Amino acid sequence: MNATERPVSGDPKQIWFSNGNSALVCRDDGSEAGQLVAALGLAPDETGRPVLVVSGGADTLKGAHLDRAEEMLGPAVPAATGLAGAAVVDGGTSAGVMAVIGAARARRPEAMPVLLGVAPEGLVSYPGVNRDDGVPLDPQHTHFVLADSSEWGGETALLISVAAGLAGPGPVVMLLAGGGPVAKADVLAAVRRGWPVFAVAGTGGLADDILARRDAARTGSRRPVPRTGPSRGSAGPAEDPDLREILGQGDIREVTGAPGALARDLAWALQPEPVLKEAWREFATYDHLAKKLRATFTRAQAAILALGVAATLVALVYSEWRQPVLHWLAVALPILVSVLIALASRHAVGQRWVMLRAAAEAIKAEIFRYRTRTPPYASADQEKRQLALSEQVDAIQAQLIQTEVSSGQLTPYDGPLPPVMYGAGADDDGLSRLTGERYLHIRLRDQLAYYHGRVARLGRQRTWLQAAAIVSGGVGALLAAAGFEIWVGLTGGVGAAVLAYLGSLQLENTIVTYNQAATKLAGLERGWTARRPADRTDRVVSELVTRAEELMTAELAGWVRQMNDAMQETLKRQAEEARAIESGHAPEDASPRRP
Repeated sequence: MNATERPVSGDPKQIWFSNGNSALVCRDDGSEAGQLVAALGLAPDETGRPVLVVSGGADTLKGAHLDRAEEMLGPAVPAATGLAGAAVVDGGTSAGVMAVIGAARARRPEAMPVLLGVAPEGLVSYPGVNRDDGVPLDPQHTHFVLADSSEWGGETALLISVAAGLAGPGPVVMLLAGGGPVAKADVLAAVRRGWPVFAVAGTGGLADDILARRDAARTGSRRPVPRTGPSRGSAGPAEDPDLREILGQGDIREVTGAPGALARDLAWALQPEPVLKEAWREFATYDHLAKKLRATFTRAQAAILALGVAATLVALVYSEWRQPVLHWLAVALPILVSVLIALASRHAVGQRWVMLRAAAEAIKAEIFRYRTRTPPYASADQEKRQLALSEQVDAIQAQLIQTEVSSGQLTPYDGPLPPVMYGAGADDDGLSRLTGERYLHIRLRDQLAYYHGRVARLGRQRTWLQAAAIVSGGVGALLAAAGFEIWVGLTGGVGAAVLAYLGSLQLENTIVTYNQAATKLAGLERGWTARRPADRTDRVVSELVTRAEELMTAELAGWVRQMNDAMQETLKRQAEEARAIESGHAPEDASPRRP
């Protein structure tokens, strides 16, 4: 193709680069963006296609800023698009952030099957159309659409329209690294379409300016916005209406972590799984509240037992030294113990913790069944799978709301999704379909890591509590032998309190249950590993998931029964002890003894 044979939208041309790669090129002739996309053979189906738009610096992205962009985008973009099945749209030239994306595709072409560049035709050169001052198109791109323009920025409207046409009803996400006035126009157009914008901190230019100004606005700082270095067309002054609109209306998400975290967040945003995302939110809500209530319950039990011991100590001291302050302590401490017991019983903190934990784990099990296409989620129809998941989550919520949980707050979780799991699932995007090996890694091994970690911690806790009970008994025997019988009651009270606390936590039963469940899960893992890869069919994966989830569900049900029984027993015992303490330390009984 020579310089006079320009590609047209209805008849895209194939070009060959010197590295052996080929690409389809079409020219914008005023046609609808959907027609241009269709001409390239990329028309989306009725469900749409996820699209990642990459914008940022070209010739101005240099030095440390370029290194940062390569560090983050190089691994993260193909990882995210591979998980989400997304197409990528950028400026198409072999410069700056576009060259970074092209190099990423060269390393993992299977993860980026569609890399479409949109550039102004009058400023680029490519095989068959050579311009002395033209910027080369990147040879790693698979498709190009050339705007009828000879100005940088003249392609912005076309780039945004092509991205929308490529996605159809699918989600579109923008990723920003560095950037100048062209990138600002891209971001403004994305904001007006409601697309989220991920801005990579440390890449200079527009990305750092947006993040710095946003942080300054949030904190109310009047200090000058820090500049990140010279950049052609960096963000304008604070009164710039475009920048003000971006900051005021845009869904700007700061990227500061590692490439894996960026890939995870991009994959989450790119996948159209609204029901699955809501299931994760419900899980995270119940999980977060369960953790808070568990900590509250544990502290409350420790406080009740400690105050009970303190009441015994005060009574013993008062029997020897008749001081008014001791009299009032002897009166107040039993009352305080009774109040704490009444509050614990009224608010049902322990029961709510257990019910929330059960609901969280039940939703988590449904999430992993859904992601492995295990019945009832085996349908190839996504809508049917989503309806089935919605019904299961609704059933879990309906059952939960019939318990003591309905008496407390259910504040929705607003942290990152999916929440970081206990162990191996920290790199999971939470949405993509799971193979058997991937399920084994992020679910089964994650659960094994949880069991082993919990058993180790609970074992140490049990050892210390048991040692404390034994030591208190030994001290009591020594005091009795030394003639200090009056203090034996205190040591006995301490030992009883420690054992009661140990019983309320159900450490022994929990350790046994976790060890049994871990042994069975490890057996499933060995069985999977023993199979040849060719034998790990969809049916075998479904069997693995079904057995593993049934096993974990049974373990959870047993734990819930044990904890509920233990809490009922604890509340009953504490109520009896409170009555005994109150009757034994009433004001008239605590009055000074007459000689």
